[in-house]
Amino acid sequence: MADSKNLAVLNLGSQRLGGAVFSKTSGGELTLKKYQFVEMMGDPTVDATRLPQLRVGVAELADGLKLKGLSAWSAVGGHAVFTRFVKLPPVQGDKVEQIVEFEARQNVPFPINEVAWDYEFVGPEDIGEREVVLVAMKSDALNEINDQISAASIKTAGVDLAPMAIYNAFRYSYPEVDESVVIIDLGARSTNMIFAEAGRMFTRNILVGGASITSAISKEFGLGFGDAEQQKCSQGFVALGGGVEDHADPAIAALSKVIRNSMTRLHGEVLRTINYYRAQQGGGAPVRAFVCGGGSHLAYAAEFFQEKLKLPVEILNPLRGVQLGSGVNKDAAQGDAHCMAEMVGLALRGAGESPIEVELVPDAVSSARDAAKRAPLLIVATLCLWGLLAAGVVYFKQAEKTTKDSSEAIRTKFDTLDGYATEIKEWDRTLDELKGQSTQTEEVVNDRSYWVRMLADLNNSFESDLIWLTVIEPLKDGASITPILGGASATAATAAIIPGASGGASSLFAPPVALGSTQSGAPVVASTSTPGAEPALVLRLQGLYRKNDAGVEVVYQFARKLASSQFFAVENIADHLNDYCKAETGVEGDRHAYKFEIRLPLKQTIKFKK
Repeated sequence: MADSKNLAVLNLGSQRLGGAVFSKTSGGELTLKKYQFVEMMGDPTVDATRLPQLRVGVAELADGLKLKGLSAWSAVGGHAVFTRFVKLPPVQGDKVEQIVEFEARQNVPFPINEVAWDYEFVGPEDIGEREVVLVAMKSDALNEINDQISAASIKTAGVDLAPMAIYNAFRYSYPEVDESVVIIDLGARSTNMIFAEAGRMFTRNILVGGASITSAISKEFGLGFGDAEQQKCSQGFVALGGGVEDHADPAIAALSKVIRNSMTRLHGEVLRTINYYRAQQGGGAPVRAFVCGGGSHLAYAAEFFQEKLKLPVEILNPLRGVQLGSGVNKDAAQGDAHCMAEMVGLALRGAGESPIEVELVPDAVSSARDAAKRAPLLIVATLCLWGLLAAGVVYFKQAEKTTKDSSEAIRTKFDTLDGYATEIKEWDRTLDELKGQSTQTEEVVNDRSYWVRMLADLNNSFESDLIWLTVIEPLKDGASITPILGGASATAATAAIIPGASGGASSLFAPPVALGSTQSGAPVVASTSTPGAEPALVLRLQGLYRKNDAGVEVVYQFARKLASSQFFAVENIADHLNDYCKAETGVEGDRHAYKFEIRLPLKQTIKFKK
């Protein structure tokens, strides 16, 4: 069968990077054409050295497998991705996306706009509730990983999750297995547990892996991490329990017991996860177990789990359903098969034949896909634009001729209308002159009721018959602007209106006598303060107030009420009452009334014809 398509894949493990090139035959079968592993030195739990080592390792794979310029699917470790299984209520098909996004916002422990996330239905479809698996990864971390792949001139076709890729590889290589099984992927930094049974799957990540065993060896024997790793790989094995005799070499026997203690801790986490799957997820008890990953190559690892789990345990062989190309060493490939489950699963993603298809999309890939989707529209838009430009050229040539013909007619009309415009401007100037001449007349008409309203307001300000007015007179710059009735002199008129006035106009605003003065015939003034400069227009009110218990206060109360009127421009009269109001006071027994005078500035300027 001839190969029809090359499928490049990258498994971005914590301590071991794997790359491979598969092809898909016309019959739909996978063929492994070549593969390569690159070991990364150092503690895989130290994130500071992760990205530089990843860049170097991916570049080495790109050179060794000739991946430059190809598009490759890659897998990230389960510990780097948030995974949550959620049961959805029965919903219609058009509302599924909204419900899933709502659940993602509720369950993902990061703002949804800061993560790359996806989902996949994993439960049977014939029941009311549907189970969905949500996967999410911080966009910054995903973009950093994608940058290392791009630095090696490899294009990213998609990013899968390692446990999902292992599940897909298992379903492809073991199609006959329907019972409930558990796959234990022993990685360097963590362990992935994948449960598979008819119609469903479940996965959980345990943060105990090969690095935990290496750290225990390093601590027990005082070795550096690199030396401890070398001892584990070259001489290490899992000590068998029961009555099995220890190794003849005491150092190797001690090493195997340290490894067994670490594996016992891992077994406890595995057992708790199995119980969680059965109790919380409603899964069946596993009847078989498979182990894979770099840790499964440790001697007696499978036997250890078989002893602890009381289940048949075997090494997962993902190449069981994969053909090996002529360039692949068959014995070497079978020896490395326990580390190739992710790569087989990724090849199935590239071939489009996977039961679980979740994908984490880096920002650069998302932008490229959006651009590719828009490319046909851009091409059509460009063609339409050129068509519009051609039509525009024809249109504007025709429009040019029409415009020239129309411009002559318009110019003739313009000359006629321009003459009208000149004539209209002359009429506008005449109208403005007439408006200016009528302004004074309009003001007089508008102000014709001014004094009537003011007098009505004054009348309404009386609260009792203790006060009456004898003079209401407007002053301008301190002088009267109204003629005296009957042609009498101002002195005689004032003396007639205000009894006791003699020798000139009587005004309490004349320089007052000091308080307490006892000069014969002179009134006692309520205040000795001199008023300020007269406003331009002032209303002078003169009158008498009767003797009463409140005394001069009735005058002040009257003045305060007038000050609040709309006709007067007075502020804070309480602080300057004596500047606006003057009144006589006395105790003479034969007097029943006293004079007062109030001067208040008018708010509105009134023009008077002289």
